[in-house]
Amino acid sequence: MKEERILIVEDDVNIAENIEEILQLLGYVNIDIANSANQAIKIVKKYRPDMIFMDIKLKGDKDGIELGEILKQMVDAPLVYVTSYSDPTIIERAKRVNPAGFIVKPFNTNDIHAIVEIVLYNRRSKPASESAMSKTKDESPYLVSDAVFIKADNAFERVPYPEIYYVEANGNMVTIFTKNRNYTIRKSMKDMEEKLPSNLFLRVQKSFIVQLAQIENFNTKEINLQMGAVLQVGRQYYNSFLAKLNTITES
Repeated sequence: MKEERILIVEDDVNIAENIEEILQLLGYVNIDIANSANQAIKIVKKYRPDMIFMDIKLKGDKDGIELGEILKQMVDAPLVYVTSYSDPTIIERAKRVNPAGFIVKPFNTNDIHAIVEIVLYNRRSKPASESAMSKTKDESPYLVSDAVFIKADNAFERVPYPEIYYVEANGNMVTIFTKNRNYTIRKSMKDMEEKLPSNLFLRVQKSFIVQLAQIENFNTKEINLQMGAVLQVGRQYYNSFLAKLNTITES
């Protein structure tokens, strides 16, 4: 009996059950199946799997590559893509998730056996120093790590991250709403995402980046901030937003 927990994210029931049967034959007993992005996020939050099989062409508002990016933020588990597509564009997109491997449909028992044994062996034998190095890479490259300096008039003003409430885009300009004043500068939202630390800020809509500590309450359509603002949540951003929060639900 093998104790590692494996998650299968696949909206085709037959394929999901096929992978599950093969894993059971190999001695794995802790297996979960998700057929949607929402279900996968709930399972990852609850069970913290050791490995994830992910179909690239998931039905719904997120494909397996977008969902993979979300799950990678939630759990340090190797991800293997299951696909019948060898389109170079898809492969290039998948690379940014840094997957542990690919399984091409139709697959057989030997394919699953080989990838599972290699991936989980590498996970078990991963040196502790490698994890430490990974954490170091994620640390801010800037000397001042608790604030950003925003140019206003002829000087750069220091603004601590907790004092930045949210960022709103308007054409090729953005407005940064802070505790003491608002700054309107020529900048793209992509640039702002790169400048603000991802553990404190998250893009929740095409035009909004929010400081997570400012959230008072939210639903699938909008977020209420402690400072009083109400921001819209984009449908394609909601799952990523939800994955960043520690939530308790009935299920």
